[in-house]
Formats: sequence, structure tokens, C-alpha cells
Amino acid sequence: MKRVVITGLGFVSSLGLDTSSTWRGMLSGECGVGPLWYLDLPKEPVQIAAQVELPEGAPGHKHSSRCDRMALMALEDALAQSQPELDSGDPRRRGVFQGAGTSGLPTAETYVLNQMAGKPFNAANPVYQNSCHVADTLGMRLHSMGPRSTIMNACSSSLLAIGQAWEHIASGDLDLAVAGGAESLCFTTFAGFSSLKALDTKPCRPFSRDRAGLNLGEGSVQMILEPLVLAKARGAKIIAEVLGYGASMDAHHPTAPHPEGLGAARAMGMALRVSGLYAEEVDLVSAHATATPANDGAETLAIKRALGDSAKKISVTASKSQFGHTLGAAGAVGAATAILCLRDQVVSPTLRLEDPAPDCDLDCTPLVAKERRLRAALVNAFAFGGNNICLALRRWEGR
Repeated sequence: MKRVVITGLGFVSSLGLDTSSTWRGMLSGECGVGPLWYLDLPKEPVQIAAQVELPEGAPGHKHSSRCDRMALMALEDALAQSQPELDSGDPRRRGVFQGAGTSGLPTAETYVLNQMAGKPFNAANPVYQNSCHVADTLGMRLHSMGPRSTIMNACSSSLLAIGQAWEHIASGDLDLAVAGGAESLCFTTFAGFSSLKALDTKPCRPFSRDRAGLNLGEGSVQMILEPLVLAKARGAKIIAEVLGYGASMDAHHPTAPHPEGLGAARAMGMALRVSGLYAEEVDLVSAHATATPANDGAETLAIKRALGDSAKKISVTASKSQFGHTLGAAGAVGAATAILCLRDQVVSPTLRLEDPAPDCDLDCTPLVAKERRLRAALVNAFAFGGNNICLALRRWEGR
């Protein structure tokens, strides 16, 4: 198996339109959750979300969706860092792996609403916006003729996409892969989560005693993965190393996690075995941490089961306290958070964690960022249906 590294990281979020601005906002404790302006849902009890202010002239074409444009912006950010040689090499050895959630659903919603209102709307737009369109759009930008994979595995989709990209490069099938996810707010998902009583009317509070639900968010993370030997040969700046991933299913409930975190712990244990990491080498967990009453306690139990006594020494961070829950992009957002923490040796904060819950008794980095030595990290994404993914990352130290 070849060693796999990340040489570019693009991050478009409610805190910024690139990685550097997003990361500055994270470390300074900013929150991207604010009053709902992108969607007009006056009858919904929840009126907040984490929204991206896309600039005029965001990349794309006439059929590009909001998801496409955020993904393209994130890809350009990643390419600017990685600077791969796209004009040379074999395009058949480039792949695109994307986690999808709503994808083109907002375009279909607009079409239906306009039809109902008797307004003209181009019927070709929703046809273009199938679930695979983000991957196709990024593939065309890269002139990729290798595999393209769109994963719709609820909230663990984009983390599984990164894991698949790692597999293809580690096995020697690809020389370069773009992996990540993009998510846009839409009426259907907002109303659906509201009907499930899963949304909090206030900014969410992961791991807190009074946690009451999640906030929805949007954004995109894209990363460039390549074999270590090729990255070194072309003098690329390496950000982090991908060590492998684990996957499991709870087979327990359509929406609720297993209350004892059994499936989640299996995914974390598999990530440790595949990566070759010992539990005591893990210093950081980028948690799924939705701030729902069921999730955070179960995830805490899963971390303890997987890491044993080492769980007492790790730092945990909950990025959804800053970005909300970005659904199909959430796993990639959690991975980007861990990568940046490893790179800069600092743990981003879990906002509003003023009164930790008794069942969430790990060091969850309350309120402010903190510096500490970070060697390796686990990234969790635990989706509806009990679909669990855990990705293992290591800080790049030049060898």
C-alpha cells in the first residue's frame, strides 16, 4: 500500500470563502449560525442557520447550482495550494469522490414552486442537477477520466468519499484524487429536520447539559490527495497524511444512534487497525457532535470504548458549534477541521460549552481554542441509519 497525503485543502463556509479566512474565524471563536435569510420559511419555528454568502460571479455556468459553485470555489482554493500538474500526466489516473446530500434538490424545488405559481422556469435546469452533478463538474475542471463516485450516505457521505479516495490512491490505481462534499440549504431538508424536532431555535450547544438539537448549515470542503512519493517528487507542500478509515452500521434505528455507541466504536476501532495507530497516539477527535440529546452522549461512549484509558488524555472538538450541520458535507468539514488543527498544533473550540453534560465528560475544548501537541486525529461522521465512518489522519512532520 502506498502512503497517501493531502496537498491541498479548500474550505468554503459560513465563516469565509476560503481556508485561511475560515480557519481564522474558527480560531477566534466566530459562529457562522445566524438569522435565516437564504430561505423564506416564515411559518417554521426555527429561523436560524449557517449560510454562505456567495459572491457575484462565483465560478460555474448557467446550469450550475449553489452546490456546484461552492464546490468549485473550494476546489480552486485547494488547487492553488497543491498546484498539481494538470496539463501533464495521465487523466485516467485522476479521480473525483464526492459526498452528496441535497445536491440539485434546491433547483428542482424552484422549478416546482415556479410551476405552481405559473411562472416560467427552464425545465432543463433540474435535469442537469442530478445527484452526481457536483462530481461531474469537478471532474471536468480537472479533466479527470478516472473513477467518479457520488456517495449519498446521509451525514457520513463526504467522509466515506475521502476514505474511498484514499483506497484508490493507496492501492496504486490513481495518482491524484479530489475528495470532499458540498451542501446547500433547501426547503425540503429544513422542513424535514424541523418536523423531526431535531432543530434548535438557538445556536446549538454540543456536549452541553442543555443541548436541544442541531442547526443546519451549508458549505463545501475539497481536498487534493496523492501518493506521498509523487507529492515529494514534484515538491508539493504536504498538509497531512491520510492513514485509512473504518466503517460500520448500527442496524438499530432510522435516525437515532445506538445508545451505547457500539457501531460508532467499531468504526473507530477499525480506523485504528487499518491505520496502524495505537490509541495512545491519538491526540484529537473531530467529533460528529450534532448537539442532539441522543448523539453526543452516545459518541462520548464510543470514544471511550475505542480509545480506552487514552480517551482521558485526548482533545475533542465539535465543528458544528461553528458551522451548523452541513449534512452531506459534514464529514469533510470535520476532516478539514482536524487537518488544520494538526497542521497548526491547536485545537479549535467547541462554542457555548459552558455547562458540560455529565454523559459528555471528555475534554471537549470549551469556548476557546487551545494549543497542544497533536500527532494524530480521528474524524467521526455518524449518519442517519447508523452509518458510521471514522477517518484516521496524521500530522505531516516531513518523513
